[in-house]
Amino acid sequence: MNEIGKNNDELDGLVNDLNNDRTASTMPAFLERAARGEVPVASSESREKEDRPDTQAFTQEDEPAVPEQKSNELAGNFFAEGVASVKEMSAARRAHAEARDELGRLEYTISERECELEHRRDVETRYESIVSSESSRLQDASAAKRAAEQRIEELAGEISQAKKKLDDMRDVDATTERRLKSALEAAEDKEKSARESGRRLQRRVDDAKHNLERAKQEREEGVVAAQKAIESAAALLDTLNNEFADLQRTPSVNPAEYSVRSAQLDGEIADAADALRLAQEDLPRVQYETQAAVDAAVVAVGEAERPIASAKASFEAVAAAADEARDAYGTAKDEAEARQKEQRRVISTLEKASKEQQRVATEQQEIIDASQALIDEANDIHAHPEATKALARALEADRAERLERESEIEELAATEHAVRERTRNSRIRFMVFVAGIVLVIVLVIVLIVLR
Repeated sequence: MNEIGKNNDELDGLVNDLNNDRTASTMPAFLERAARGEVPVASSESREKEDRPDTQAFTQEDEPAVPEQKSNELAGNFFAEGVASVKEMSAARRAHAEARDELGRLEYTISERECELEHRRDVETRYESIVSSESSRLQDASAAKRAAEQRIEELAGEISQAKKKLDDMRDVDATTERRLKSALEAAEDKEKSARESGRRLQRRVDDAKHNLERAKQEREEGVVAAQKAIESAAALLDTLNNEFADLQRTPSVNPAEYSVRSAQLDGEIADAADALRLAQEDLPRVQYETQAAVDAAVVAVGEAERPIASAKASFEAVAAAADEARDAYGTAKDEAEARQKEQRRVISTLEKASKEQQRVATEQQEIIDASQALIDEANDIHAHPEATKALARALEADRAERLERESEIEELAATEHAVRERTRNSRIRFMVFVAGIVLVIVLVIVLIVLR
C-alpha cells in the first residue's frame, strides 16, 4: 500500500504535467517549475527535448564548442533521454499493474467478507432452529455410533471364536490326515509286496510252462531223430543187400575182384544191421526219457500254478484294502477342505460385517463432528454480535476503498497513456539506436569469423 501510494504521488505529478502541457499556451508546466527552481532545468530539457529545437543557444560567455565534443554530448543526451523515457514508461506501466493487482485482492477480500457476513446473519436469524435440529441430529448420530461400536465388539468376539474353531479344526483334520496317510502308506506297501510276490509266482509259472514246451519239443525232436536214424540204417541195409544180391546174380569175370567186393559187402551189411538194431533199440529209450522230461515239466507247471489262486486272492484283498485306504484318505481330505472353506467363509462374512459397522461408526462420527461444529459456530455467532457488526463495518470500509482504488486506477491508466504518447518518439529512436548498435556488433563478429 505504501509503495502504491508513493507511485501514485509520482504519477500524479506526471499527470499534472500533462494537463498543464495541454492547457498552457506559452511553455510546459515542467519548464515553469524549472523556472521557479523546483526541478533542474537540465533534466526537464532532457525529457522534453522533442518539444524544442536540437540546436543549443550559446550565451555570450560560452566559447565555440569543438565539433567532436558537441557530437559526443548530443549522443550522450540522446542515449540518456531514451533510457529515461523507457524507465518512465516502465514505471507508469508497473504502477498501473500493481494498482490493478491490489484492486483484485481487495475485490477478493470484499467477496469473502460478503459471504461471511451473509452467513453470520443467516445463522443469527436461524439460531434456534439450527441448535435444535443439529442437537437432535447429534443425539441420533451418537446413538447410532454407540450401537455400531457395540456391534463391532460383538463381532470381534464372534470372529475370535470362529478363528479359534478354524484352528482347532485344522489341528483335528491334520491329525486325521496323518493317521489315514500312515494307514494308506502301509496298505500301499502291502499291495506293492503282494504285487511283487504275484509277479514272482507268475514268472515261475511262465518258466515252468516254457520248460514244458521245451521238453515237448525235445521229445518230438528226439523221436523224430531216432526214427530218422532207424530209417537211415534200414535204407542203408536195404541198399547193401540189394547190391549184394546184384553181385550174386552177376558174378564178375575176375574172381579176385568178386571175392574182395563180396567180403566188403558182408562187413558193411553186418555193420548196417548192427546200426539198425541199435537205432531200433534207441527209439524206446529216447521216447521214455523225453516223456519223463515232459512229465516232470508238467508236474513243475502244476506246482507253479498251485499257489497262484491263493496269491491272487490275497493280492485282491490287499489291493481292495489299499483302495479303501485311498478312498478314506481322499474323502477325509476333501471333507476337511470343505469344512475349513466353509469356516473361512463364515469368518469372512463376520469380518465384512465388522468393517461395515466400522464404516457406519465413522460416518456417524463425521455427522457428530459436523453437527457439533455447526452448534459451536452458531453459539459463537449468537454470543458475539459485535463481531458481525465489526465485519459489516470492515466490509463498508473495503467497499469505500474499492471506489478509491478504481478512481486511482483510472488516473494511473490515463497517466500511462499520456506517458506512452509523450515518450513514443524518444523510445522508438532509442530502440532503433540500440538495434543499430547490436547490428553493428553482429556484423563485426561475422566479419571477424569470416576473415
